[in-house]
Amino acid sequence: MGNSEMNSDSFIKRGTLNMETIQITRHNGVGWLKWNRPEKLNALNETLLKEAAEAMQDLVADEDVRVIVLVGEGRAFSSGQDLTIESDADYGTYLEDVYHPLVRALTSCPKPLIAGIHGVVAGAGLSLALAADVRIVARSTKFSSAFIKIGLVADAGGPYHLKRLMRPDLAISWMWSGRTIDAEQAERFGLVTELVEDDVYTKALTEYAEALAKQSPVAVEGMKALFRAESFEAGLEEEIQWQRKCGQTDIHRQAMHAFLTKK
Repeated sequence: MGNSEMNSDSFIKRGTLNMETIQITRHNGVGWLKWNRPEKLNALNETLLKEAAEAMQDLVADEDVRVIVLVGEGRAFSSGQDLTIESDADYGTYLEDVYHPLVRALTSCPKPLIAGIHGVVAGAGLSLALAADVRIVARSTKFSSAFIKIGLVADAGGPYHLKRLMRPDLAISWMWSGRTIDAEQAERFGLVTELVEDDVYTKALTEYAEALAKQSPVAVEGMKALFRAESFEAGLEEEIQWQRKCGQTDIHRQAMHAFLTKK
């Protein structure tokens, strides 16, 4: 997977909106949200994080967008926080004001959220990727948990999602070590939904997202809501509401008619 693969026009279709550090593309029911600082391996700065939060609001509000995909331009998904931030900054305030609006937007997104990961995914970039519902990963990808190496805790929601996705003892041991792991180890940890060869990564990611966008949007969003129900009883209550909504859609009625009239 070279630069030509990642910079291909497969991401640039119609409805493209360019910001300073973010690119939004809409095509076939999929909204692509791309970090666009390739010269910095998509290191996260204040402008990017605020633009991404705004882009998420835009994509969630767009009824034509059924699936949202996070990707990085160039050679990496994201190398993490841009470390040129002032060393005397209040990191807690920076997290609260700059990171947390995007972290909340990703975690609360009602639509399917896919992270397409290639190259390097590190630090806070890893935390953002973990907020996705599924992660399609190129085999050469490296996952880095380097917070501890600069004397910091993992942040941007990363610990919450790691605990949700993998064994807590393995998660904290990895965070304490600061190790970089390969995609195969990340898959064993439960962080990879689908591991694909580099040369078909873009194609596999696009096909996965567009296939999901063809499904009933009510059923897809309802399924996501049920999997994130806070308790067993809450899940039972929510499935009543979602099944009622699904039963009233034209997609369901047409499917039932086709099934019942099939010879």
